Parts: sequence; C-alpha cells; structure tokens
Amino acid sequence: MPNPDVTSSTPKLSSERSAQVSWAWPRVPIRWRWAALVGFAVTVAVAVLYMVILNIERVAWLASQTAQAQLQVDRLSDELKLPLLSGSSSETAIVVRRFLNKVPTVLAVLIRYPDGRHQTHGSIIHPDAVLFHLSNNQRMMRLSIDTLWYAKPVMYDKTLMGTIGVRFSEQAWAKIADNLTQQILIAAVLVVMFSGLLVFWIAGRMSEPIEMLADAAAKVAEGDYQVQLPVRGNDELSDAVSQFNAMVRGLAHKEELRDVFGRYLNPKLVSEVFEHTDVEMMSHRQEVSVLFADMVQFAAFSEATDTRKVVAVLNQYFEVFHRIISHYGGHVDKYMGDAVMAVFNHPVSDERHVQHAAAAGLAVTLACQKLAIEGEGGASIQFRVGMNCGQAIVGNIGAAQRLEYTVIGDAVNVASRMSGVGDGDALLMSRQSFERLGDDFNFHSMGVHEIKGLSQSIEVGRVQAASYEARQNIERVVLEALSGQPNDV
Repeated sequence: MPNPDVTSSTPKLSSERSAQVSWAWPRVPIRWRWAALVGFAVTVAVAVLYMVILNIERVAWLASQTAQAQLQVDRLSDELKLPLLSGSSSETAIVVRRFLNKVPTVLAVLIRYPDGRHQTHGSIIHPDAVLFHLSNNQRMMRLSIDTLWYAKPVMYDKTLMGTIGVRFSEQAWAKIADNLTQQILIAAVLVVMFSGLLVFWIAGRMSEPIEMLADAAAKVAEGDYQVQLPVRGNDELSDAVSQFNAMVRGLAHKEELRDVFGRYLNPKLVSEVFEHTDVEMMSHRQEVSVLFADMVQFAAFSEATDTRKVVAVLNQYFEVFHRIISHYGGHVDKYMGDAVMAVFNHPVSDERHVQHAAAAGLAVTLACQKLAIEGEGGASIQFRVGMNCGQAIVGNIGAAQRLEYTVIGDAVNVASRMSGVGDGDALLMSRQSFERLGDDFNFHSMGVHEIKGLSQSIEVGRVQAASYEARQNIERVVLEALSGQPNDV
C-alpha cells in the first residue's frame, strides 16, 4: 500500500503566477547597468559641455568678426560717399566690385538708396529679408538674420546718402566648429570608454558580494543551512553579508530545534509552533485509527536482563515500528514504557487510514517474527498488537506548564484493550473496525469480549492479510524497515 498522498499547492501557485506574469524584463547584471548608466551620464555631460564651449567660442568669434567687419564696412562706407553723392551707379558698382575683390571674406553687398531703390552685388538669396532689417541707425550694427550681415548708413555732411549691408563669410567659423567638434568627440569617446571600463570594474567588485548573497539565498531556499559567506571590507555590503550569515545560523538552529522537538512531540504541533509563534491548537473531534503494540512479559524480561540491553532491545523494536508506521502514513503519538501508540488520519489526513493502520499492525507482527530476539526463558520477544477506529478527541491535554497534544476517547481505549486480549504476534480488532477494511483482509473471530469501560460487549478477532498483493506489500515494507538493523543487541 502506498503512503497517503499529501497534496501540495506549490505547483498550482506557480502556474497561477506564470499565467499572471506572462512577460518579464530580461535579466541584466548590475555591472552592465552601472556601466550603461555612467556612460549615458558622461555622454550627456559631454554633450552639454560641448554646447556651452561651442557657444562661448561662437560668441568670441563673433566679437572678433564684428571688430574686423567694422573696419571693412567703415572703409567701404568712406569709398562710397562720393559715388553715392554724384548718383553714378557705374562708379558705385566699380567701388563695390573692387571691394569684393580685395576682401575675400565678403560675399555680397546691398545698397539701399533713400528713395527706396536698392542695388545688389554678389550672391544674395533673399534680398527682401535683408532690406527689411536695414535701418538708418547712425552706427554699424549686425542684422538679426541667419546669415552674417552688417549694416551702416553712408552719411555726407549729416546727409544720408544710403545704407549699405555687407555679408561676411562664416567659413572660418565652420572650420572652428568642425575642429572643436572633432576634438570634443575624440575626448568624449575616450572619457566614456575609460569611465565605462572603470565603472564596470568597480560595479563588478561591488556586485560580487551581492551575487554571492543571491547564490547563497538560493541554497538556503533549497534547505541548505550550512552556507556561510566570507565577510570582506567594512561597508554596507559587508554588513549585509554578516547579517545574512547570522540569519542562516538562526535558521539552522531553528531547524535543529524542529528536528529535536519532532522526535518528542506531534510533528504537526512542532511545525505550527515554529511557523506561527502565536499558534493555538484547537481541540476537536475527529475519526482516527489507533494502533497499540506492547511487549509480552516485559516485567519478567526487564527484571532478568541488564538495563542497557533492555533499553537497546526496546529501541531496536521501536525503531522498526516507527519506520513501518511512518511508511503507512501514521504518527507515533507516544511511547509508554514497553508499548507504542500510533495514530492514523492525524495529524495528516488519510482517507484510507483504516486499511493503512491494519497493514501497519500486521507488518509490526511480522517484523517481531523476523527480529526474533530472545527474551526471558529463551523464547522470542513478542508484542501484542491491537487496533481500533472511531471518533476521538484531539486536543491539548495536561497542565498549563506541560501540555501534550494527543488523542483521547473510547476509540483509543478500545485499541488499548485490543492489544491486551491476544497472546502476541497477532493483530486484534473489533468486528466493527474489520468491516471497514475491505476484501484484502480476513477476520478470525475470537468471540464476544467485555471491554473495560464499555457498556456493551464487542466481537473481537484476529485479522490477516487475505490477498497476495497485501501480503507482498507488507513483507516488502518489513524488509525495508529491517534494513540496516544490527543482527544482535
């Protein structure tokens, strides 16, 4: 018979989470994030610095250009006074062409006469835009248009002869800007590469303890509480590693306590206490199957045998019994001197607890036959085994200072009385309990017996495995329980 299945909700929860989270960000190591972040920050800083430097350089270049343009525009203004005064367009054109030839940085000249007429020389794409911004200001000024134009009125004896606009080339500034861009770009690439590599190295050193913490946490999650990490440095990361080590030591100590207490107490109670410190185990009624096994003629055996051998024999039998009971999903509720009491369907629910308890009882009797340890008078030690199923009270029994979470009631009492009816190496139970076993077991009636504590007599009988499968299963479980046991005490 297999162990009772204990359904776990973990796969269901995992599937629900997978359904809810259908997509997740790809995993990017911290060192790559820091390198990308610092690279981006340095790039932005270099771009801002480039814009600032470029603006400063342009302001300085424009100041220098304005100083040079003033000389050239003043010179052209002086040369155009007489041609404009005479009104000779040909002389004016000759002066302007000569000026354009002598000053290669000048691309075009526009002359606006007081009557609104204008004359253009050189390449002018939008003369109307230039005319719109020309003014009769008494000093030279730069026009507020995209291209580099300077304007100045031509005066003769306080009389306005016209206004000239001179366009200067910005090729020199383009060369300066290109050179500056190239130098800053090279510097930016070097700075970004150096800072990225440096940050990548530093972030790698910083992420090592974090990666160790992640790996160690995964091991702890799998139940390995022996993990201890080396503490290096004196910063927040080393503090985190120290606290992690302390936490793991606490978990290991807690697990040790759980194992120790689990040997003496109800495993459900131990788990509840360790997982919920404010646990309160509620008393309730529950159907259980109770199995008792106590040694035949224990008093005579203990009086005639060395104390250490008595303890060793009992421990050897109880070790085998415990393995058998655990295999069939039962729980050893307590050891009472030479007797053991096991409960099925508590604390772990089991729909087939009656069949499992009966199989465990038969396995216990078979294990006693195979162990065949000699007792008083040379006869093999035997155990009386009784079983009963029924309603029992499950709850905390005892004083406030010392409680025991156990089962009590008629179902327990009858099981205890069943173990006292037989002579040993047989499983006894009532007819009422047997009727719930099914076809895998036989019942050999021993008649009606009065049971102490019960008002009505009950029919008692020996139970045996009827089917081949049941016998094979019991024999296999006994062999597994006996494996590793010493041959002698």
